[in-house]
Amino acid sequence: MLAKHQKAICKIGFGLFCSVASFNFAQAQDQDSIKIQNIEVVKITKLNIQNHQNSKQIKVSSTQLLDHDAGNFLKTLPEISGIKKAGNFGTDPVLRGFKYEQLNIVTDGAVYAINACPSRMDPSISQINMNSVSEAQIYKGPYQFRFGSTLGGTINFVSEKPNFTDKTKLKNRFSSSYDINGSIFRNELMSQLTSKKFNVDLFGSYNDGDRYKDGNGDEVRSAFKRYSIGSKIQYKWSDHEMTSLQVNTNQGRNVEFAALKMDLIYDKTWMAQLNHQSIYKNSLLKEMAYNAYFTQVHHSMGDPKRMMVSNVASKTYGGRIESKWGKNSWNLYSGFDFKHEQAENESMTMSSPMMMPKDGSSWQDSHIDQVGWFNEFSKNFATSKLTASYRMDYNTANAGEMSKLFEQLYGGMKSEQLNHSFSLGYQQKFGKHSDLAIWLGRAQRSGSLTERFINRFPVGNDNYDVVGNPLIKPETNNQADLIYTFHTSNFHFQTDFFYAFMQNYIGAVVNPDIKLNSMQSPGVRQIQNIEKAMKAGVEARLQWQFLPNYKTDVAVAYTYAEDLNKKMPLAEIAPLNLKWNLEGQYQQFSYGINYRFSGAQNRVNTDFKELKTPDFSVVDLYTNFKIQENIKFQVEVSNLFNRAYAEHLSRTLSSNNQQRILERGRSFNLGVFVNF
Repeated sequence: MLAKHQKAICKIGFGLFCSVASFNFAQAQDQDSIKIQNIEVVKITKLNIQNHQNSKQIKVSSTQLLDHDAGNFLKTLPEISGIKKAGNFGTDPVLRGFKYEQLNIVTDGAVYAINACPSRMDPSISQINMNSVSEAQIYKGPYQFRFGSTLGGTINFVSEKPNFTDKTKLKNRFSSSYDINGSIFRNELMSQLTSKKFNVDLFGSYNDGDRYKDGNGDEVRSAFKRYSIGSKIQYKWSDHEMTSLQVNTNQGRNVEFAALKMDLIYDKTWMAQLNHQSIYKNSLLKEMAYNAYFTQVHHSMGDPKRMMVSNVASKTYGGRIESKWGKNSWNLYSGFDFKHEQAENESMTMSSPMMMPKDGSSWQDSHIDQVGWFNEFSKNFATSKLTASYRMDYNTANAGEMSKLFEQLYGGMKSEQLNHSFSLGYQQKFGKHSDLAIWLGRAQRSGSLTERFINRFPVGNDNYDVVGNPLIKPETNNQADLIYTFHTSNFHFQTDFFYAFMQNYIGAVVNPDIKLNSMQSPGVRQIQNIEKAMKAGVEARLQWQFLPNYKTDVAVAYTYAEDLNKKMPLAEIAPLNLKWNLEGQYQQFSYGINYRFSGAQNRVNTDFKELKTPDFSVVDLYTNFKIQENIKFQVEVSNLFNRAYAEHLSRTLSSNNQQRILERGRSFNLGVFVNF
């Protein structure tokens, strides 16, 4: 065991060595001054035709406008990986080993939709409409509580900002692309009508794909169809008052899940959001924001032969009130939020002898209500900044129909919990170019619907049936981040070391005393608290504009995690991940190369039948060129050398539990993007 720890320490030490070396090199660069930047948040923004320079944000390709899977959008950062059960749909993001409800994923600080499928065919991130999003804000660690409770981080998708014009104007955007490997056809359209008082956006997308071939030339079950349509209306009452209403629907059809026994037949989601913002001048009270939202998901899944079909539904609604106070060098955000989430089984038909008589439904008609009070204070000094946050959540949960098993195990389903989360961050500027920040945080979260109420359903990375625990204790994360940043006008370097000590970590333990519900399941896991666990890691990123038309971007991330009671690795922890980009930019065209290296992951949890993963390297090429100011083409070659590889967090095939889903082999993609 000591040898394993030494290897992990060596890897982190290597990252520190690279950090120091990069710092020494960077000191020879441009000496222009720069103001203190907020470094507790990373922003990933889409690159559009009219904006090619944005040094404060991490840019990604215009094809992200077309991506139906927002999880892929987030994987631009090496510290974010994804759990994949289907080749082309519903990638669940994992940030530093934190996943599912350990992450808070919202749109515009509030809106989200919980999964209706117990196996998370439809994770909340699958409901994000990428063509209406301008950027994703990633708050790493348990430090930001304005947008909800979080244990490992918050991911906030920010919608496009409104545009008001003195004269009525109509703007349109159309994007389309075709990927040869898998015959993936993606399209998106946005129209914007602007006037002095109104901003009306109409957006939609259509994506259709077939099975792709991996690097070995084998076909992977990955066909899918997804389309969406929505509208956002914004009305400006005055220069200080604005109201917006957004309604959209996301529809999925006939999605193949190579890692699951069942496929998605349909997923019908409706989402609505109402916002009002008031801005005040010459007052301590600067802003008031009001938000209300509602989402509903109807989900149908069945095995390929439709011998079993299950229809489930989830519903989420809530709201928040936030005030912003400030004067000179300080700001205070304070407010309340409420959310309700519920899931239920609507119907089930089956003609399979492999299923045993069911004791209650999978979701047991369960629901969770949570009321939160949040505060965030920040103060700027001459060369430093102090930030302090506090959040309190009152969480209640219950189920409408209790199975006999749960009655025997727990006696009741109702629970009430009061959680406290707080953080403190201090950032100090050294000279003109360097910043050092330290963040300390302690966050608590109550168990999710799955962790509390799931009733003998396979939801993990193996095929074990899982039994929830309504009496589960809140999970607590005590974390520290040390962040160093060096920046000039053409150079940016940042490295981040973190350590997280978790108490009452929510896991699942095999319970041989619980009877099986399916002859296909090897056993039953029961949700239980793990007394102590830890995660530690290092991340670094270097961006350098080394010639007028050339820039490079190198980023690396590594996380080490362990169950401290059993002295075993925690399951589903991504290995070392390194990404490098080199790009040349000219007025009419740009071109570049992406290289990615993923290290081997040999630290696996054998209790969960987790497989080791070998290392791999992947190279992509791309070019963009404009034939007119408002028309751009993009050509990409992904997996240039046709590597056969699998991500460590990809699930194993339903037909072969010794083989993970392999990624797409070599593919050519052509895209066109038009503004008119």
